[in-house]
Amino acid sequence: MSDTTVISGERVSLRPVERDDADLLQRSMTDPEIRIPLGSDLRNRHETTEFIEEYIEGDDNLSLVVEAEGERIGIVAVKSLKPVRPGLVYWFLPEYHGQGYGTEAVSCLVEYVFRNVDCHGVHAAAFDFNEGSRALLEGLGFTEEGRFREARFVDGSYVDVVHFGLLRREWDATQSD
Repeated sequence: MSDTTVISGERVSLRPVERDDADLLQRSMTDPEIRIPLGSDLRNRHETTEFIEEYIEGDDNLSLVVEAEGERIGIVAVKSLKPVRPGLVYWFLPEYHGQGYGTEAVSCLVEYVFRNVDCHGVHAAAFDFNEGSRALLEGLGFTEEGRFREARFVDGSYVDVVHFGLLRREWDATQSD
């Protein structure tokens, strides 16, 4: 675990994104297995470094590297901490899919947000075809709140964006079970 760990779970630790993480972040903008389900724009290393400096280091966002087994395996983030419902964004390297790391990391982030941010709930969105992401959210207690039909052009076709929400009281109820 890094000495800058902010959140620790059973198998994952979350720490702030640093400039040295540009190669990890760039993979989300170049690797089709990550970029397409995430809807990322293609960016070179220079653009990725600028993205880190402008977006990730912004006052209104919280972006964390997920580490497991001594390796960087993904990113979890909260966009726009000031509104009533901040937005969650996350992605994980394909070789770590289906092993529960994503569920644990997003759960840790949700718990952190509800302990440290005055918000009534959190929001997340997933493309309709991204069954893994939708299942992760539903497994954590998120409710589908709406669908923007054919809202994004991804990999050659228009796809639906499914919106999910989780209220603080709903999260608290699942944590007391």
